[in-house]
Amino acid sequence: MKVKAGAPQSSKERGAHPVRDALRARAYANSIPLTVNLEITKRCNLSCRHCYVAGSADELSTERVLGLLDEIAAAGTMWVTITGGELAVRGDWLTILRGVKQRGMILSVLTNGTLFSDDDIAALADTHPARVSVSLYGADEGAHERVTGIAGSFVRSVATLRALVARGVTCRIGCVLMRDNIAEVPRLIELAKEIGCEFLFDPTVVPRTDGTADVTQYRVPSDKLRAFYMDPTILSMSREGKVVSSRDDVPTRVAGNCTAGITLAFIEANGDVLACNGLRPAFGNVAARPFAEVWHSDAAVEHRRHMQEPLPECSVCDLLDFCTARCPRLALAEHGSLLARSDRACELAAVVKDMHQALLA
Repeated sequence: MKVKAGAPQSSKERGAHPVRDALRARAYANSIPLTVNLEITKRCNLSCRHCYVAGSADELSTERVLGLLDEIAAAGTMWVTITGGELAVRGDWLTILRGVKQRGMILSVLTNGTLFSDDDIAALADTHPARVSVSLYGADEGAHERVTGIAGSFVRSVATLRALVARGVTCRIGCVLMRDNIAEVPRLIELAKEIGCEFLFDPTVVPRTDGTADVTQYRVPSDKLRAFYMDPTILSMSREGKVVSSRDDVPTRVAGNCTAGITLAFIEANGDVLACNGLRPAFGNVAARPFAEVWHSDAAVEHRRHMQEPLPECSVCDLLDFCTARCPRLALAEHGSLLARSDRACELAAVVKDMHQALLA
């Protein structure tokens, strides 16, 4: 859920765009990976308790990453997000970012923002990223560092945000909602406004990418979510809030899967190509194989066949019109099928429906 903090609306929020929509339709029909999320490391200098990163610690070499950028560009990729772990633990992170731009692709960056020097920030800004997202879990040192486990991380992250915004870079504060930081959201919205950046929150703590689910203990329970969404700012600005507050009938929706593995690819630090982060099994590995070969492998084709099948449970669910968070990765983890319902999505949809009906009463 995105809460704007003085930033312009995204194209999605402005409505349909014929050229963009035609591009995405063509990519979907032809399995073109328009968007690639590239994890360049699983290492991180923080110890966030809810972290979903897991799996092999192997990393592709600089040479292989740059070659991979050539391959995804040739496959039709337009948008690349560089992520980790924390990307800045790699000494070649700037070379990789520059490599994305040199190949004509649109660059986004996910970071905790704690490792950049002044020179690093200037160099990062000079790559002209479409957006830099910095993780914050509270609006002061105490709240944020209870999650990260590292003293000084709040000050460094905020300083990076301020420095990048001052250089004209579009930035976003990203926050995963947890039991004991949900009260921080109004303060984080105000901090984002003061800095001059966007704010994004996610109400679902996801299982680790190796399938272990211990971190889901930090999820916010539904009763607290109901109270949270009644905050006037959240209610008026979040996606769920718009559905809740509508006094018209909610339009009927179609139960469809997402585009993971069809127009979206996730490449892990060791070269495994996944449909999306944590959505296994991998299609193959690009450490020694070309991306195109892996992207069009039998495993990838089989995944797409399943993703384009109807969603039997969701199609007949009375919560469908209120559902905003169904994820095939969660469905697979919870019920063993890409086509199953997601328990967390159902829980959130029930919250939205209850609040919507309360306002209609």
